Amino acid sequence: MSRSRPPIPLPDALPEAVRTLLTELRDMKEGSGYDLRALERKTHASRSSWGRWLSGETWIPLDAVASLAELCGADVRRLEILWEIADQARRHPQPSREEAVPVADAVQVADAVPVADAAPLQDTAAQADEMPAAGPEDAGSSKAGRSGGRRVLFLGAMVGCTVTAGAAGVALGAALHGTPVSGDGGGQPSPQTARPQVKVITRQEALARTRAWHPHSPQRVPYDQAASHQGYRTDGSGYASMVLGLPKPGPNSALLQASYCRYIQQSALRPGDLVIKASGSAGVREVLIFERWTSGKHTAYWAYQQRRGYGTDHLISREGLAPKSGHHGCRPYNLRDDQVG
Repeated sequence: MSRSRPPIPLPDALPEAVRTLLTELRDMKEGSGYDLRALERKTHASRSSWGRWLSGETWIPLDAVASLAELCGADVRRLEILWEIADQARRHPQPSREEAVPVADAVQVADAVPVADAAPLQDTAAQADEMPAAGPEDAGSSKAGRSGGRRVLFLGAMVGCTVTAGAAGVALGAALHGTPVSGDGGGQPSPQTARPQVKVITRQEALARTRAWHPHSPQRVPYDQAASHQGYRTDGSGYASMVLGLPKPGPNSALLQASYCRYIQQSALRPGDLVIKASGSAGVREVLIFERWTSGKHTAYWAYQQRRGYGTDHLISREGLAPKSGHHGCRPYNLRDDQVG
């Protein structure tokens, strides 16, 4: 009787976030019963590519992660977030694995992380110089008795395809500096609510920043997911990140929705709020910056958007207003109402 060979151990030098991602993907593959030949038949990638990706030899593309998640019936959005965290970790590695925040410490704050649409726990990665990855000065910042200016972000990663019952859980913690901010001009959120630290701006300031990319003019910034302008990616989420002053190069749409804003009804949209579609393929995800309703009937609205095939645009949109469109109204945590008088 032939036996399948055990998976090749992952390299010891991998960052913990990368190890978490690959461990989940490998367990998903094993739980589904697919071998590399099956993955080659069912996806657009070769058997050798899957072998290199899952062994940690080469970095796995985001589209491949989404393909495997869809094949296994897993939560694509959560795995995209996990990929984003891992991608940040590999590009901004910590000095040593021993200095990383212990997984057990991250588990203790799991309930503090906002959850959207009852999806598995999600979180964000540190990005660019404004949000440095956890280093020696951050190790142990999640322990009791340390400064209240430090906090712990948690990512819950459930291992295996949905067809595999009772799969084990994997958790990853990352320590960051900062204090949380609220989004509606009200009181500060609970200190236990782990959110990235960003500068508070007013709605008027946000709309003023939209014009920095010269929407709907010959000087507009061309749309390109691989390019940058003023340090931000020149796609929809990158443009929205610039407008809100989020860490460069800007979180992707799933991270933007999960960690930098909260859901609101589309009827409650106000200037500077976002309309986000974070699910689906890269060709359908989008972010719009709400400006104003076209009329009191709330059937269409003016918005700013980094539009595919065009660039920075100021347009009338109805996205998100139809039932089951996949779009969500989102209110950024760092957006405040303008003072009156």
